[in-house]
Amino acid sequence: MHIRTRHLRARWVGVAIASALCALVAFGGAASGAPSKQLADTITVDSLPIANALPLDLGIQKGFFAKQNIEIKKQILQSGNDIALAMANKNGDIGYIGYVPAILARTQGIPMTIVAASEVEATSEADNWQNVLVKGSSSIRSPKDLAGKTIAVNALKGVGELVIRASLKKLGVDPNSIKLVVLPFPQMRSALNSGQVDAIHAPEPFLSQGLNLDGDRIVLAPGPVLGKYWPNGGYVALEDWTKRNPGLTKRFRTAMNQSVLYAQNHPDEVRAMLPPGTQGVRLPVWSPFIDRAQLLTLAKDMKEFGIITTLPNFTKLVPTTVKTGKPVVKAKAKKKKKK
Repeated sequence: MHIRTRHLRARWVGVAIASALCALVAFGGAASGAPSKQLADTITVDSLPIANALPLDLGIQKGFFAKQNIEIKKQILQSGNDIALAMANKNGDIGYIGYVPAILARTQGIPMTIVAASEVEATSEADNWQNVLVKGSSSIRSPKDLAGKTIAVNALKGVGELVIRASLKKLGVDPNSIKLVVLPFPQMRSALNSGQVDAIHAPEPFLSQGLNLDGDRIVLAPGPVLGKYWPNGGYVALEDWTKRNPGLTKRFRTAMNQSVLYAQNHPDEVRAMLPPGTQGVRLPVWSPFIDRAQLLTLAKDMKEFGIITTLPNFTKLVPTTVKTGKPVVKAKAKKKKKK
């Protein structure tokens, strides 16, 4: 009886030890062999309520940012100047912004640096997504008729003011003869319809809404006048943020570059994200490349029109980590001729 009891005790002790070892191995395997996923890094992105900011949303949907272990938190503002001010006040990590307000901020002591490119304008009035509109009944028939007229832009010293003045000068119209009124993009159509302004500088989806719903007309396509694939906007951060977060900056750039390329090659998926009735809008040309020569010309135009007093440090504005060169535009497939 005593011997049997000792055997039973030994057996239960062995089972207990084996169970403990199994638990230890399982715990150790979870801790070392299969580590739990790290919490995603959250980036607050200040953005604008316009169609050309959609690659960010598409990239989130496609998991490009999740793959880089990034979670995006968006804040919507009304202009690039608003975004620059918000970022200067540490309200946002990265901003989607026009290059004009980015350069302006840089020369005013806000050390903006480009972390990723986004989009450029197109090549003609027919395919450009950001143009100057007038009412269908307006007596304004050409750019020269804009002299002395009131044009709505979303901000002073922003993209709209610069491209309008620079393109008018190139066309032989006095760029200082126009009057600019600041209005948020969503309010521009009603201001034009009511006669509050003579013309509006409208991006999509407001451009197509004006053309298709209000019967407006395009009277000037500033970007294509200045040059093919004229640089418009990208994603910027403050220098100290990128220095504190070099790895995170690189991961964001990787995901953003992937997002703009995907958007450029899958326009139907971008259109599906637009509100009902606006899927037929003109889309920007999205590209991860920045044309340094055109960007320098843009900065020189800003100086000429008094938007800035000195040129920015381009080495710091456009670091070598950002791709530079001409936009890569996917060519349309040619239809085969029937034999």
